Amino acid sequence: MHLFAGRSRGNKPSSQTLFASAQRGTGLEMPEEGVSGHIELPAETLAELLRKLAYPSDASVPPEIIRGLDVPTELPKVYALADPKSENIDMSSWLDSVIETLSKGTDWKTYYDVSTKLPSQLGNVGIFIDHLPQVEKLQELLCDQLRKNSFPEPPATSRLKKGDIAFVLYHTLTVLVAYSEWFRPQKAMSIVQAFLAGISRWDRTPKCCIHALALCCHEVPKGVDKCLSLILDQMSRKISQLDLAMDILEFLTRLSRLPLAYQSIGEEGLRTIFGICCSYLRDSREKRRTMTDSAKPKSSNRLSNQSGGTSMSTSEKTELPEYVYVLAYHVITHWFLAIPIADRSTHVGWIAKNLVWMDERGNEIVEEQSQVILDMMHRTAYLDLGETTKPTVPLESERNIVKQMWLVGMSIVTMETNTTTGWTRIIKRQASGTTCAAYQQLTAPLPSHHVAAGSPPSTGIRGPPVNIYPQHVFLTHHSTISPIAIPMQPIVLPENDQTRRAIATFDRIDTVDGHKAGVIFVADGQTEEKEILANSDGSIAFHDFLAGLGTKVILRGATFNTQGLDRGNDMDGTHTYAWRDRVSEIVFHIPTMMPTNLKHDVQCTNKKRHTGNDFVNIIFNESGMPFRFETIDSEFNYVNIVITPQRFAVQRPSTPGSGNSDSTGAETRYFFDVRVMCSPSFPKIWSATAPTIVSASSLASYVRQLAFNASVLSLVWSNRGGGEHISNWRSRFREISRLRERYANTGNTSNVGYPQMGTAEDRGGAKSYWEGDAWTGKLADGGMAEAGQHLLSIDFTRWT
Repeated sequence: MHLFAGRSRGNKPSSQTLFASAQRGTGLEMPEEGVSGHIELPAETLAELLRKLAYPSDASVPPEIIRGLDVPTELPKVYALADPKSENIDMSSWLDSVIETLSKGTDWKTYYDVSTKLPSQLGNVGIFIDHLPQVEKLQELLCDQLRKNSFPEPPATSRLKKGDIAFVLYHTLTVLVAYSEWFRPQKAMSIVQAFLAGISRWDRTPKCCIHALALCCHEVPKGVDKCLSLILDQMSRKISQLDLAMDILEFLTRLSRLPLAYQSIGEEGLRTIFGICCSYLRDSREKRRTMTDSAKPKSSNRLSNQSGGTSMSTSEKTELPEYVYVLAYHVITHWFLAIPIADRSTHVGWIAKNLVWMDERGNEIVEEQSQVILDMMHRTAYLDLGETTKPTVPLESERNIVKQMWLVGMSIVTMETNTTTGWTRIIKRQASGTTCAAYQQLTAPLPSHHVAAGSPPSTGIRGPPVNIYPQHVFLTHHSTISPIAIPMQPIVLPENDQTRRAIATFDRIDTVDGHKAGVIFVADGQTEEKEILANSDGSIAFHDFLAGLGTKVILRGATFNTQGLDRGNDMDGTHTYAWRDRVSEIVFHIPTMMPTNLKHDVQCTNKKRHTGNDFVNIIFNESGMPFRFETIDSEFNYVNIVITPQRFAVQRPSTPGSGNSDSTGAETRYFFDVRVMCSPSFPKIWSATAPTIVSASSLASYVRQLAFNASVLSLVWSNRGGGEHISNWRSRFREISRLRERYANTGNTSNVGYPQMGTAEDRGGAKSYWEGDAWTGKLADGGMAEAGQHLLSIDFTRWT
């Protein structure tokens, strides 16, 4: 054995950090409850604990770095004893030895072994929780070395670069984020600053530092807030590195959910975020076009021999421009809605300008998804009320109701008016939402000397007089006598079965994007799918996690999309958990909340038909063993987010939401190992593919966002062979477009005479901005109509 860092401590035994050659260990159980600080253990379990302390079941250091060191197959393991003959582990001495090694240096193999094993060792939070002064000192040392670039240079024989060593040290620092609640505020912020330095200093570290900053959004949000301007500046300098696009955009999505994010960055920071998104949209648009062109057959008379979609190169699989495209629009949407309503309108013009791009013929183009963003801004720039409900107005009698519908631009406007009283129900359907309102014209009583001009015509029907039509209400709200360019004029929709079916189809498309994810509890010792799905309850930690993940909702009679869960007869249980904002909704399929009937459903197929069809499953693994991806067997499951709890007792004041206190005053604390496991065919490209230690207070929000991102990526990935994933807002937009195509130039008096905007020759062969009055997804000039069409531009009866 090789003595590494022994030193005397007065009356204390000599601290020895020993290296013992041994084979790499496999997964060992976590320490039992109560294991903390100085641990008294039987001699027969001591060696097992030391092996766990020394080596993780999964390597946290990439293979290429491990290969960079020429060492024997039997790598050394590290452990610390106050006295080699004692069963009492002195973790303070062990940490002191590690700090001395990292600060003062030693031989290369020793330094390498300590630094590469340290992340997994510190991941056992319960072992180090009573040695916070040393942990904080270690954190301070790493932050200082990384900011000042003062850690050792690897020898030339290792074939490693200094950036590789920085990469390993950042892994350790990421683990230390979990300890942040016990650090002084300035120390926690120094972690954020160290990660900030890693975005630009070494080629190897930007990705892991961005992932770590995403974790910091949950664990140390105040530290992120204070450094936001610098973080955004560094990320804006990295937009030319397309391999970082997904990481940066996922980080910006998390950032938008910080309560004080907008106040921290101000208008300049917001423009930086929108600028990053627009830049990635341009790159993604070009990349997607290139991929589409390359996928076309070389000859029109030869069919491709591929089935199941177009194969992807390694770079395409890593960069995934379709996912970048979707994420960029998500970030724009989330950040626009994060702006206080008083300030939103000031950003519309800048965003709109940057959504326009030029095609190869010099035409200004606004693509379909950009039009959806414009629709969202149009609807929410001055509104923060969310969804509205259909108003109940005193229409008195259906016999007095006149209904009329119009296509106004890219919206459907319906007005139902009581022709006697003037009460009107107005419904405006847009891609990004539906707005309902009630209206009544306030009319003063006529003076006593007023004489009506003529008598009302006899209709042969006895009843109240007709005083108003919905067309009047429409004209009041939507136009004046100023000429309206013919393609911009409203289109009257006929009241027929075809229109009613189209409106019903539109209304069935939800106003938020729906996602789903399974949440599966794995109890102690369980390894088989059947026994896991048969669980009808979970642990306290599992229930706490569910409570943070979403809101418990009743399934029977639910009016939202339950993602396949029965809402009529409680076949899938009475409740589930769900979460929703103004853009997205996720419903969780939770087997423990579903009925378990092993007599008639031995394999739990009723539960499996939900979780087996989910692209994403969250596995709450309390089995005490590593979870295997193939345990829940399904061809549709792309991603498993595996959560492994660490539980320990600590004599500290209880922090709300972080654990439970027992009668002795000791608090049971939880930390969680979170890692993402992917199907072999699925790209491993986002933040938690490396193990991450997360505190109990941050777990639910961190995992929920992981599940959202994984679901979006899965939807994009599942459509890679034959198209693209279409959001609900785009689907609603397309339904409106279909109505315009159907009812433009129909021959009806109200819909005729829509000219094209210039001849094909005038446009250099480019497609018309307008074909008839059908919207083609391109900008049109809203000026006067073409020569000879002035009358049609001022006759409002054509479209009322």
